[in-house]
Amino acid sequence: MPGSSSEHIKNIAVCMVLTLVTCGIYNLYWQYQQMLTVNELLQEDKYHFWFWLLLTVVTCGLYHVYHEYRLSEDIAKVCRPGQKNDGLIALVLSIFGLSIVVDAIQQAHINSYYGHDGL
Repeated sequence: MPGSSSEHIKNIAVCMVLTLVTCGIYNLYWQYQQMLTVNELLQEDKYHFWFWLLLTVVTCGLYHVYHEYRLSEDIAKVCRPGQKNDGLIALVLSIFGLSIVVDAIQQAHINSYYGHDGL
């Protein structure tokens, strides 16, 4: 398990504020960073930013709901073994337009995995 100096640790409050202040633009960067992190955690090249962005735009956001489910499942597989509801929680929150909350939960699990429990 990598140390707490990892570049994958993000301040969740700052990420959420920047996402809101930039009307969601910062969230694109946050998504990109989370995809890189999860690819590294899984040790495979599973998530691709441009593919996600294209399908999200083409499907008017529906693919993003599926993406949040899948990403949460993979984060749980590595960071929270035995947790089976993370994907379902992400799916429900995303359906109700609360993807920023899903991103915060995902980042909290990533931060915790890398040994940083704070915001």
